[in-house]
Amino acid sequence: MHKIEIRKNGPIEQLEMNINKFNILIGEQATGKSTVAKSIYFFRTVKTLITDYLTQLYDSNSYNNQSQEGITIFKAISHDLKSVFIRLFGYSWDLNPDLYLKYEYYENVWIEVKMYDDPFALRRYISVNYSEEMKRQISELQKDVRKMRNGRVHVTTSLALANEERKRDYNVIAQRVNEIFHDDKEAYYIPAGRSLLTVLSNSRAMMNSFPNLDLITERFMMMIDGVREIYNRGVKNAHLYYPIPNRVFSPNKLAEYIVEMQKGEYFYNNGQEELKIQDNNGEMIKINFASSGQQEILWVLNFLYALLLREEKTFVIIEEPEAHIYPTLQKDVMDFISMFTQLGNNEVFITTHSPYVLTTVNNLYYAGVLASQGHENQIRKVLGNKSAIPKGTLTAYKLLTKEMAGNEERVISLLQEDGMEIRPDLIDDVSVKVNELYTALYNIELS
Repeated sequence: MHKIEIRKNGPIEQLEMNINKFNILIGEQATGKSTVAKSIYFFRTVKTLITDYLTQLYDSNSYNNQSQEGITIFKAISHDLKSVFIRLFGYSWDLNPDLYLKYEYYENVWIEVKMYDDPFALRRYISVNYSEEMKRQISELQKDVRKMRNGRVHVTTSLALANEERKRDYNVIAQRVNEIFHDDKEAYYIPAGRSLLTVLSNSRAMMNSFPNLDLITERFMMMIDGVREIYNRGVKNAHLYYPIPNRVFSPNKLAEYIVEMQKGEYFYNNGQEELKIQDNNGEMIKINFASSGQQEILWVLNFLYALLLREEKTFVIIEEPEAHIYPTLQKDVMDFISMFTQLGNNEVFITTHSPYVLTTVNNLYYAGVLASQGHENQIRKVLGNKSAIPKGTLTAYKLLTKEMAGNEERVISLLQEDGMEIRPDLIDDVSVKVNELYTALYNIELS
C-alpha cells in the first residue's frame, strides 16, 4: 500500500494517509483537497517520466534530443520533474520554506520533495530526493537498458520484425519500472470545472485562446482527445473500437446505464460533439447546449468507460463527481465509479463536498464488509448489478478548516475503529446544524 506525507503545502499543515484501492476526501472549500490530489498525482506520474526517459535512451541514447552518454537518469530528468512540480504548485519562492512531501511506494522505496536554500543565489529551490534503494534499482535498470541498446540486433530483412523486437524491449522496460514503483497503473486526473472544459474541448478556436493552461487542464484535454474517436458511432457502439472477447462485463448493459445517466447518447462526428436526447424524439443537440450537469458528468463517464473497454489498469483522480447534478444522479455516478474499480482492477481517489457521495460510498463499503462475512448472495440481491467496495480497500478522510478544528487535528479519518463503516456523525454535519436551527425555531413556535 502506498503512503503519502504532506507538510506545509498550501492549506495542508500536516497529513499522512495510506493510498488504497478506493480513496475519498471530503471537506469545505480551501481545506486542501486539491492540494492532496495534486501531490499524489505528482508522485504517481514520476514513473511515467522515468519510463519515457529509458525508452528514449534505448532507442537513440538521447533524451529530448540531447546525448545521454555518461549522464545519470536522476540528472537527466531533474529539470522535467521540477517543471511538473512548478506547474502543479507554483514557483519555489512562492511556496512555504518548510514544505515537505514524501511518497512511499514500498518499504525503503520512496521519493521526497523539500526546499533547498542556495546561499549563493539567495533563493530557495525545489529539491527532489530518492531513497537509496530506489536509486540503486533505477541505476541498475539504466545500466541494463544501455546493455539492451548496445546488444540490439538490427533486423534489415523485415521492418515488422524489428518493430516487434523493439516493442518487446519497451514492454520489458515498462514492466521493470512498474516493479520498482510497485505500481502497474497509469495515473489520470479528471479535474473540477468540467462543464467549461467540455465546451472548450469542443472548439479548437476557443482552446487556442487559452495557451497557458495549467498542467491538469492541459492533460485532461489531451485525455479527451485520446478517446473521442471511439464514440464516432455513439456510446452504445464504442466497444466495437476495442474488439476484446470474453469481457468480464456486458458493454451493452454498461453503455445503456451511461446513456441513462447522461439523459442522452454521446456522439463525436466530424469534429463535433453531440448528445442524442432520450426523451425528445432522438433530437441531436451540440454539447455546448446541453445542461451544465450533462456537461459535468460527460467526460467522467465517457473516459472511465473508455478505460474499461481498452482494459487499461489505472489510478484515476476525480474531483467533485457530484458537481451540478441532482442527488439521485450523484448516487448513480458513484455506483458507476465503484463498478469501474471492481471491473477493471482500477483505483480511484475522489474529492467531494457532497454528503450524498459519502453516504453512497459508505453503503457500498458496508455491503463489502457484510459480503466478507459470508453474505455475498444476499448482498448481490440487494445491490443488483452494482459493485460493493471490498472490506479493507477504502480510505476516507475529512479535512477541516482551522476554525473548525480549533486545537484538534485538521485531518480526521472517517472510518470507525472496527473498520465496518464511516462514522455517521461525520457524514453530514450540515444536516445537524440545519436540524438544530429547525428545533430552535420550532421551540419558539411552541412557546
